[in-house]
Amino acid sequence: MSKLVYLKLDGNLPNQGFRVTLEIKEDDGESLADITSILPANSELAALVNQHWSQKYRSLGMSSRNHKKRIFPAFNSLVKAGNKTIFRSKSFSWRVKVKEADTRSSLKKCQESGQQLAAAMNIWLKSEQFREIDTRLREKLNDNEDIRVLIRTEDPNLHKLPWHLWDLFDNFPKAEPSLGQLNFVKLQFQKPLRKSKVKILAILGDSPDINIKEDEKILKNLSPDAEVKVLVEPKRKEITDELWEQSWDIIFFAGHGETEDGTGKIYINKDDCLTIDELWVGLRKAVDNGLQLAIFNCCDGLGLATKLDDFQMIPQMILMRELVPDVVAQEFLKYFLTEFVAGKSLYAAKREACNRLGDLEHKFPCASWLPVIWQHPTAVPLMWSDFLIESDGPVVAENLTAVPRYEKRAPVKGFSPLKSVILASTACTVAVMGARSLGVMEVLELSMFDRLMRQREAELIDNRLLVVQVTNKDVDKYDYPQTDAIIARAIDKLLQFKPAEIGLNMHRNSPKEPGRKDLIALFQKNPNLIAVCSYNAGRIMEPPPELLQSKFENQIGFINLPQDEARDNKGRSIRRQLLSYHPNLSNFKDSCKAPNSLSFLLAARFLENQGIKLEKNQNEEWVIGGVTFKRLASRTGGYQPLKEPKVSQVLLNYRANPKPAFKVTLQEVLSGKIDPDLVKGKIVLIGHTSEVSETEFDTPYGKMSAVWIHAHMVSQILSAVIDKRPLLWILPQWQRFQWGDAVFVWLAAVTGGLLAWRWRSPLLLTIASGAMIFVLYQVSLIILIWGGWMPMVPAVLALVTTGGMLFVYDRSSQSQTKL
Repeated sequence: MSKLVYLKLDGNLPNQGFRVTLEIKEDDGESLADITSILPANSELAALVNQHWSQKYRSLGMSSRNHKKRIFPAFNSLVKAGNKTIFRSKSFSWRVKVKEADTRSSLKKCQESGQQLAAAMNIWLKSEQFREIDTRLREKLNDNEDIRVLIRTEDPNLHKLPWHLWDLFDNFPKAEPSLGQLNFVKLQFQKPLRKSKVKILAILGDSPDINIKEDEKILKNLSPDAEVKVLVEPKRKEITDELWEQSWDIIFFAGHGETEDGTGKIYINKDDCLTIDELWVGLRKAVDNGLQLAIFNCCDGLGLATKLDDFQMIPQMILMRELVPDVVAQEFLKYFLTEFVAGKSLYAAKREACNRLGDLEHKFPCASWLPVIWQHPTAVPLMWSDFLIESDGPVVAENLTAVPRYEKRAPVKGFSPLKSVILASTACTVAVMGARSLGVMEVLELSMFDRLMRQREAELIDNRLLVVQVTNKDVDKYDYPQTDAIIARAIDKLLQFKPAEIGLNMHRNSPKEPGRKDLIALFQKNPNLIAVCSYNAGRIMEPPPELLQSKFENQIGFINLPQDEARDNKGRSIRRQLLSYHPNLSNFKDSCKAPNSLSFLLAARFLENQGIKLEKNQNEEWVIGGVTFKRLASRTGGYQPLKEPKVSQVLLNYRANPKPAFKVTLQEVLSGKIDPDLVKGKIVLIGHTSEVSETEFDTPYGKMSAVWIHAHMVSQILSAVIDKRPLLWILPQWQRFQWGDAVFVWLAAVTGGLLAWRWRSPLLLTIASGAMIFVLYQVSLIILIWGGWMPMVPAVLALVTTGGMLFVYDRSSQSQTKL
């Protein structure tokens, strides 16, 4: 068993701090945890990594930092080349003599600085705000399983931290960290093509004062299963030709390298250096041809990695994060390849090699810190055996039984293939869309919609919101329902921190003494407090009767949640958001007179305070900041038909995060143990998440308390107007006729018909149809990320039906011809 841990840190270390998202997955893809927290800014740690430790490592006792004259005297007497320091960096390959006493002093200072950096990092990771993530990690991980911890961040300070010294790894000896970018494009990398030998392209670049012949020797003696081609100080065209014309599994570079102004360079010969900008087209071609791993055994490789990741290119890389002594580079390569070829995974082999480098740290401080894996988040970790044919061996061509090829079919008289496809696809489209209009596919379509929603890439929380949860522990302490005095105290505490708005998602239609007068006084005095009413399933929950009628429009919001109806309670879920209604157009009862929903009222007032105008167009649709919230038609997507079409409502584009906002508990508010910055200028929602309140509803992300659903709704409006995040939309239609969906379904039906005419074998037709269904799924997912709800279920049904119909028709025609 193995687990993958995604640790996403969005922000920066010196000033801003980080929003941290933890996701833990089993090797089968099952998610075990998905939580969000924060890590505070730490300018002292940033200074330690960039100035204190980095300067001591790079100078080791010398103050000169000139680009062409930086020297490393502390290593001079430590390598076999006499008293010469050798680094794999173009700017650092000079020979300097120093006294042995200075050497020992510089080494000790560098080692002490490294220890200080590791200690400061661990103190930072014990921050109170980060404790929930740390605890969840220790609960969900086991010490006997392989664990890959992918740290995704854009902050270069975090790239340089010694993550392997996090005390979490002391408890999990098989865990290994790697680095990756925070933002990425989901890619389907080609799996390694199994063959008799692993193909490795080794580029040996400019190498004055370093011994890369040792690297070449290690590679050539690697394994009988390896085929190594070596380019010694090649020209640019030689490298480009190899990348374009051959298929390589692994690319290796040894020589001088450096990072300058954030861009990595490798020196391929005495006259030329290459940046990734100049090399990326060839590397892209190599990846398309099956490249899985790049090893840069040179100095200062982070510039190479970050730039390559900008192009979303190589699945996995191994590089050196700092200047690397020649001896360390050679020893790491030897240790790593020995373990990798012996059958260990990429991560395990790298971990073992770094552990062995620890024996060199009395001479080469922080040697085990230098190698790092840089991985694209969607790449699958490699093993040497993935490149090779299974143990049974390759199938020999002469032993293969000839497989008969199917002849091209002759068209049946009276019907050309194209005409048959068009007729069949049109008939199937009409039948499928007709059946859809009767509602027989609604449950399937809504279920597929939920599945696609969950497949989207997770989003960061909306930092404009705060949810105050009334949890089970709060109920134990303050009873249920809480008295008006308790709620008034909580609101008063929050008001001290100057929130933008506070929405009380609790029904207070009757007094819950003591404290009623205090609670009503707060609402009368503070216009940014909003109470609620509702009418659901025949149960009327009125607003507080003490509030004046004049406050109904601005301080009362309805909280009706439109729950979809479905057979056997399957598919019942909250997928729509009500914005407002007109008393003459809705079946809402007069007892809940508030015309606007809680979520709409909170978001609208927040936006108005920022100078954003709200208005209605001629279709009585809300237009906010130039964004039109189009009212749903009676037939919308998979809804056949839609309930309450006259109410102003939109599809709810959940933020792809079950908890879209920061959260605190009622007890934390009352005790004053919250950060004022979490409240100031934010929209605050107060509501129950306790079991006794029975406020949970089904959503595409599983059971969710009503207060969190309203948080998603508020976030949807703010994100659409301010961040230009897309609202959910459907293909064009004319009144009740969904002609855009019909065209999409017809194209899928045509595709199924063409597959049936192309593939005569039932097996090949099944494989081709399955591939097309997968393509439809991926297309629907990509379009949903941009807000579009595609009719995938009708399209798949039309594709399969049309293909099956034409296949049966063709077989029948062939049989009649033989008779």
